[in-house]
Amino acid sequence: MNMNKMNRRSFIKKSSMAAAVSAPFFIAKDLWANGSPNEKINMAVIGLGKQAGAHLGPICGNPQTNLSAICDVDDERLDYVYNSRNCKKFGTKKYKDFRDVNADKSIDAVVIVTPDHWHTIQTVLAARAGKHVYCEKPLTFSIQEGQQILKAVNDAGVVFQTGSMQRSDMGFGKQHQLVASGALGEIKEVWCNFGRKFPTYYNWPAEPLPKGMDWEMWVGPAPMREYSSHLLPHLYGNNGKKEAPYSHPWGEWRWHVDYGNGMQADWGAHHFDIAQWGLGMDGKGPKYVHVFESKGPTPGDTKNIYYEYDNGTKVYYGVPGVVNAKKCTVKNPMVTFIGTEGICAASRGHWFWTDVKKWQSGKIPAGSTATEVTNGHMQNFIDGILTGRQVICPAEVGVSSCNMCIIGNIAHRLGRPLEWDWKTCTFKNDAEANKYLWRENRGEWANVI
Repeated sequence: MNMNKMNRRSFIKKSSMAAAVSAPFFIAKDLWANGSPNEKINMAVIGLGKQAGAHLGPICGNPQTNLSAICDVDDERLDYVYNSRNCKKFGTKKYKDFRDVNADKSIDAVVIVTPDHWHTIQTVLAARAGKHVYCEKPLTFSIQEGQQILKAVNDAGVVFQTGSMQRSDMGFGKQHQLVASGALGEIKEVWCNFGRKFPTYYNWPAEPLPKGMDWEMWVGPAPMREYSSHLLPHLYGNNGKKEAPYSHPWGEWRWHVDYGNGMQADWGAHHFDIAQWGLGMDGKGPKYVHVFESKGPTPGDTKNIYYEYDNGTKVYYGVPGVVNAKKCTVKNPMVTFIGTEGICAASRGHWFWTDVKKWQSGKIPAGSTATEVTNGHMQNFIDGILTGRQVICPAEVGVSSCNMCIIGNIAHRLGRPLEWDWKTCTFKNDAEANKYLWRENRGEWANVI
């Protein structure tokens, strides 16, 4: 075996194991002594849809990483990315089955950018194969899946980063520092403003399956339905020309109850994550989820939800009294913390403040101990692999934030308030609600994890 290669992989493994038991932690640089500091982390991207474009750039243009493999169920997408990223020059491999990526012992880390219904199986199997994992949000489709991810990641001792990249955003980072400083006083409410679209069934007409697409593999553990470009858009635009898969509209699988958990999870995994972060509830959760009536944009669209913590703090999906968050006066999705001493709102790249007492505008008070990521969410993951330092959004964080989204959907579905026990991940004395904490996987995927 090549000694440089052995030392590189030994370093990466030791770093991740240290991160699993101690945070923050730093591995001594002299572990590179007999290896080459120029060797890169071999990474694979699984899923080449729209969101993949946000990750391919930071990997391909990074001196610390090598795009060793790309994986997708669609030959057209594979070929497009392979050619447009000049993958032949760098020896990038093409796979259609993610299990072949896991079997490739040269790959150190995977980036999972597939639809939500695949996240848990792909994460668990990658961790068991010893791969470090960056998985897009929302992490899970059910509460049970979150427990499976936590066990697999902790058992394997790999580095895991949830793709809730707002924690690495300047606007939300500054907001978090302000909230953590105590300048807002006691936080009474958090408003999470984003579009409203709960998961439902859609009966789109079946379409001819594009050549080279493995539809059985795309559907995987979810209920089977015939191909529709609503679920997975064609690579060809309206003008008949081939376009980058990441320049297409978002796939509508996000709103279909079999493949996604709706806007509540799609954006909630971002904004509820910021709320949990600011409230110091990472790895924990609220005590209640409430359903209430408020003004809706159309007749019948009047049910909304909010969460309540042990201390009485409330987190609203949208703004109290308004179902459709887009009716707010702000233009962008936003998270607003309302405290006894002031208010602070933030959106991506921006933060705003009003009525903050005893605070000089624009400066974070000295009492804040919150950290800020300045080099990007993917780089934070890469640094975690190389140094052993804890990443900003590990599995415990991603799972607890995703759990909020899931229990909110369950409450909306049942149309009544629920009491949640985040320690046991069950609803208290509620057999009907607890029926929705897991779902059965289809076919060969039923018992794979």
